[in-house]
Amino acid sequence: MTTQAPSTPAAPDAPASPDAEVIAEVIAAPPARRSLPLPGTINLRDVGGYPTADGRTVRWRTLLRSGALRGLDGRGRAVLAQIGLRTVVDLREDAEVEHDPDALGRLPATHRRVPIFTLPAAAQAAVGQAADRNGAGAGAGGGDGNGGGGTGGGAGESVAVGAAAGMAAVRAAGADGDLAGVFDFAVDQRGSRLTAAVIALAAPGALPAIVHCSAGKDRTGLVIALVLDLAGVPVEVIAEDFALTSHFLRDEAAAAVLRMSARTSADGAAVAPAMLASPPELILRALDRIRAGFGDTRSYLLAHGATAHALDRLVDALLAPPHPTAVVTSDHHDL
Repeated sequence: MTTQAPSTPAAPDAPASPDAEVIAEVIAAPPARRSLPLPGTINLRDVGGYPTADGRTVRWRTLLRSGALRGLDGRGRAVLAQIGLRTVVDLREDAEVEHDPDALGRLPATHRRVPIFTLPAAAQAAVGQAADRNGAGAGAGGGDGNGGGGTGGGAGESVAVGAAAGMAAVRAAGADGDLAGVFDFAVDQRGSRLTAAVIALAAPGALPAIVHCSAGKDRTGLVIALVLDLAGVPVEVIAEDFALTSHFLRDEAAAAVLRMSARTSADGAAVAPAMLASPPELILRALDRIRAGFGDTRSYLLAHGATAHALDRLVDALLAPPHPTAVVTSDHHDL
């Protein structure tokens, strides 16, 4: 007689990971749904609504990403105050901040400087000269890059100066001065700085927050990708979020960048048009590089100074509880 082993009770249902249809819907959502078109800003948008592997979603109006905030006016500051903005994490170098200071006014938010590249003095001076050549700091608020009705000149200048900073960083390190080189340099040699930016977001009461650099493209894209990957957002969605910069820096801003591309490098060399792109493959490559070296983003951040408690606190503050279906909604347009 054969004795059957008692059946194992079924495990409780786990929240469903976002399936291909949900991911496709998120990726196909109109870029305008994410836009926060405040005059005097560039590439300002919300990363809310993205689904995670455990069935939760990124809260709307909790984590924003942007380029330079030099032209932010009273109306824009009022909108950010209404959102409840508590922290601005500025990833730019000293020379960039000197030429393009954030126009935060009396906005009740903590301004955290976390320069990613930490350029040596000579390279800082060269970036400052590039900013002078491109007119950064002049005509603040002239162009917003978000459809705010500006000329696009100010937006183009910020993008060009950000590209110059990236080129200066990799050349100071003796690496190739292309866009892939900028990302490799940041991931391999500036992990502690990227982690410091994530830790700034993980501080108690730090959210809602804005993360920004000059263009809101490369340094901002890396920090946002680390946060989203830590939270469990699918890599396809992270790549699409990174690529959205191509939409938000289009038209006048893109034309201004191309006009200036022959004179924007910190050492006087031309900035290649590829330096001004935001291909999704680039951020996927950076995340693959992190996984190859550390296993996952969480381990990368822990290895560079984060604590498990801080990372858990950030994820809990960033994500909303699971819903029956994780889809992008449009109820965030009330601001």
